[in-house]
Amino acid sequence: MPDTSFSTLIASVGSESPATGLQLPEDWMQGRAGYGGLAAALALKAMRSHVPPARKVRSLLVSFVGPVGAEEFSIRTRVLRAGKAVTHIEAKLVQLEAVRCVVLGSFGGDRESAIRIDPAPQPEMAVPADALELPYIEGLTPAFTRHFTYRWALGELPFSGRGGHEIGGWIQFRESTDCLTEEWLVALADAWPTPVLAMLTSPAPASTVTWEMGFVHLDRQACTENDWWGYRSTVDSAENGYVHERGAIWDPEGRLAVYSRQTATVFA
Repeated sequence: MPDTSFSTLIASVGSESPATGLQLPEDWMQGRAGYGGLAAALALKAMRSHVPPARKVRSLLVSFVGPVGAEEFSIRTRVLRAGKAVTHIEAKLVQLEAVRCVVLGSFGGDRESAIRIDPAPQPEMAVPADALELPYIEGLTPAFTRHFTYRWALGELPFSGRGGHEIGGWIQFRESTDCLTEEWLVALADAWPTPVLAMLTSPAPASTVTWEMGFVHLDRQACTENDWWGYRSTVDSAENGYVHERGAIWDPEGRLAVYSRQTATVFA
């Protein structure tokens, strides 16, 4: 069967609530679970109908309660509060009568402010043409990674037995689009492995438990063309099977677009 495009999956979530009859195809799985970045992106799309366009997504808090499998699921959204400037929305992905993922989204309009601090700059690293291309290997790399093109530029490769503190490089969707919105950025931001996998010498599964994202530089145009986006992730601590890490995505012009923090588990 042909792969399912990201744009097709995002378009499957309409304005009705709950969004029902949704499924994650095999090419968007990672092991027995669907790709978490896709689940969070679908939740964000479901939230959009509750807020006017002037209220931009400012943050997402994601808790992966359990794996979203291949069965049908629904997304149930609820406005927790709509204030003068900020709207808070909850989205739950429900499958087989069990909650599999909970997402809290905050949407707010721009404010007049005397405070401005420039965001973190993109790290120095080899340009995409000079960075290491990571191939998709059937049966070895997670199925969902076939939808992305990677160029590795910082840190050691997974299962190389060295490193483990940092990874980074460049990423873009394999499918073409001239309207890359925040839903696409959510998928890009979760597509890299945790840096600590580099400390291992053989494959082992890893899974995100919680994930926080902040969206910045939202004064850019609503649509961005598909191009190389910079990425870097560093580990703050890892012990007793849990990893705490932080990451960031920079747009094709080198401007910070997303920062994130994750708690992950590694089964090794």
